[in-house]
Parts: sequence; C-alpha cells; structure tokens
Amino acid sequence: MVCTQFDAKIRILHSDNGTEYFSIEFISYLSDNGILHQTSCIDTPAQNGMEKRKICHLLEVARALMFTIGVPKLFWGDVLTAAYFINRMPLKVLDFRTPLELLQ
Repeated sequence: MVCTQFDAKIRILHSDNGTEYFSIEFISYLSDNGILHQTSCIDTPAQNGMEKRKICHLLEVARALMFTIGVPKLFWGDVLTAAYFINRMPLKVLDFRTPLELLQ
C-alpha cells in the first residue's frame, strides 16, 4: 500500500523475532524487492516499545470512541478509522510534521 499509494519504496522492515517473518516465501519477497530485514534482539521488548505504544494508543482511542458514543462492537473496524486521523496529526518527535508528510 505504501508503494502504490505514496510512490515510496520500503527499504527496511524492522520486526521482532516472530516466526511469521521467517518463512522462505517472506524472506524471498524481501530479497527480491531489495528490502533489508532488521530484527530486535531476543528478549528485549523495549526495542519495540515505540511501535507497541503506538498500537496501544490507537486501541485506546478506538475504545474511548466506542465507549463515549455507545457504538456496538460490530463497528469496531469503523472506529479504528481513528488511526487515519491520528497518523495525520503532527508529532513533536517528527519536528511537528505528520507521518504522511514524511511519506510524500
């Protein structure tokens, strides 16, 4: 999606050591597309702290919206559209630019 929507090439994929990232097909895909795969050190969850915190933030916003508005659980996917807005907000860590600006 990043490649087609933003005309940007993924150069590095950073992941934990989950087995889903080590299938022959996946490794071949990364290699064929020139994508470097970096992994966290084993037993160091702190290395993935920023990503995990972002996921928690998105889920907290979604839950808050559902609770505040009283939306039934079947609309969970729609509520996660909050991610669309969150990812378009300027961040201090990005010098008050948005993640979207960095992709374009």
